[in-house]
Amino acid sequence: MNFSRTLSEDSIKTHCQNIESDGYSVIKGYVDLSNAAKLNALADDIFITKRGGSLTAAPVGRQKVIANDPIVSNVLYYSEEFLNLVTTGDHLKVYQSFLNDRYYGLIDQSNPNFMLAQCNLRKGATAIDYHIDVRMNFEGPRTWSMQGILALDHRNRYNGGLKVIPGSHCQSGFPSDKTDKSSEIFVDLEPGDMAIFHSTLFHATTPVTEGYDPTWGLLLTYRSWWCKPQYDYVRMLPAEMTDKLTNAQKTLIGFHSLPPSDPEASPSLRTGYA
Repeated sequence: MNFSRTLSEDSIKTHCQNIESDGYSVIKGYVDLSNAAKLNALADDIFITKRGGSLTAAPVGRQKVIANDPIVSNVLYYSEEFLNLVTTGDHLKVYQSFLNDRYYGLIDQSNPNFMLAQCNLRKGATAIDYHIDVRMNFEGPRTWSMQGILALDHRNRYNGGLKVIPGSHCQSGFPSDKTDKSSEIFVDLEPGDMAIFHSTLFHATTPVTEGYDPTWGLLLTYRSWWCKPQYDYVRMLPAEMTDKLTNAQKTLIGFHSLPPSDPEASPSLRTGYA
């Protein structure tokens, strides 16, 4: 089932320009309201039924504050709907413009040669201060890592929504108490909206205002193929799921950049669809 809508070439170009200049862009209504509601209900079901409502292992460092938030790490493991959502669709064309290796050679540039690094559900019950999502940062708009948030319900400044400092993705270094926040923008998302942004964009999430509830967001990280993945999806996902995937989907999962264990294997890490 295809949950997301088609993006025009002009729309994709505009989103890429926004990300280049501001570090982020929002695809409004990328998933329609009906499908967003279905995915939101599926998220509840996975958390309660398959995860048993238990807490997953929390990040370390600054983001360890979210340890008690409702989180489903690697939701694609529990659901083919989420697996297909994150490995198909025109949002990937936006990521391709930044993450595809133009010198890869073995896969046509019209298809992704980058990888999915992370795919989690989270209800933003706990505010996170300004941060970036990588440990290597340098000046300028080029990147090897990008984030995404697909809102499955209203996700805004009142209930753990995203806020950013436009243009900060071009700075080197990390946010601190001295960071100028005068230009910060609240990225209020309606159900089905998707925010795409640089991993080096200074970003944070808001506290939950009394009377509001945190809602599910699908949190995504995509990275260049040569980056060490955060999870081994090739071994994690069962064959009955991966056997159905296209070559492009398998690339995103990591099938075509596996380090060999055979001592006689080729030293080339990139294999294309071979």
